[in-house]
Amino acid sequence: MSELKSFLEELAQKINEKAMKLVEEWVGDRYYGKIVEFEVGDLNGFTEAYHFVFTKKGVRFREGEYPSPDLIYRSDAKILRDVLTGAVRERDVRKAWKLIVMGDAHEAVPFFRVVAAALS
Repeated sequence: MSELKSFLEELAQKINEKAMKLVEEWVGDRYYGKIVEFEVGDLNGFTEAYHFVFTKKGVRFREGEYPSPDLIYRSDAKILRDVLTGAVRERDVRKAWKLIVMGDAHEAVPFFRVVAAALS
């Protein structure tokens, strides 16, 4: 099992335990849920993918690609993990083209609030 996969599985558990109030606020009443995908790769494509499915009932971790996620992060596994843990600034790795963010970028702020609450 990859290190990133293990980290994301753990993160999903922590979100369910510590950050569900923020998830409920983020999802709101207008949507059933939100999907955030992580792709391990670069500008040329990716080799593995994982995603979170956020609903008011909880977050589920899934392996593989989702047909139309709200937000996609693509980079190598170390940078993805470092961005999520706050070890590196997202802005810095985006500017260096080491991280690609696709989709509804405005969803990143509430997503990172949820992650920060879960990891605190």
